[in-house]
Amino acid sequence: MADLHEVLITAELPADLTEEELAELRWHFGQGSCPEKFPIVVDHWPLTTVDEDGEPLPEGQWEIDRYPLLTQRGPADPRIGGITFAELAFREGESRPGWALSSRQVVHSDEFGLLEQLLRWLSHQADRVQGAPPRFSCHTRFYEDEQVLMPLELTGRDEEGDGDMN
Repeated sequence: MADLHEVLITAELPADLTEEELAELRWHFGQGSCPEKFPIVVDHWPLTTVDEDGEPLPEGQWEIDRYPLLTQRGPADPRIGGITFAELAFREGESRPGWALSSRQVVHSDEFGLLEQLLRWLSHQADRVQGAPPRFSCHTRFYEDEQVLMPLELTGRDEEGDGDMN
């Protein structure tokens, strides 16, 4: 069974993000190497508990399996259709410099815990940007649903990133 979702994200972020935050964002968008620190998506990463042959590893040898969340580009899964993309760019200008981003991805339900942490962080950072329209938007669609994206509500505003994504 495929639990695939189309996820469309746009955000305007302030210009004063830290170098560690930018390094992680660039990595998630496929624009940089894996950072040393992860200030945005901090937990719920899967663990590698077996070796290359499928044999269990001793607990002390388990490794966190981190991977970027928004790097898909090109044709999307045919059940979703269209293309996937991700772009992060600095917007220069005197009136409102800052970071602009857009992404359309195909996400499996198992990855929502990780993605939710990133979305909460983006939403919080976008709240720091003054002016209208809203500076954060995320819409989703389950692949079997109608071809209409629905606004994503970040419920259970916990910091652990294990709330529901509706």
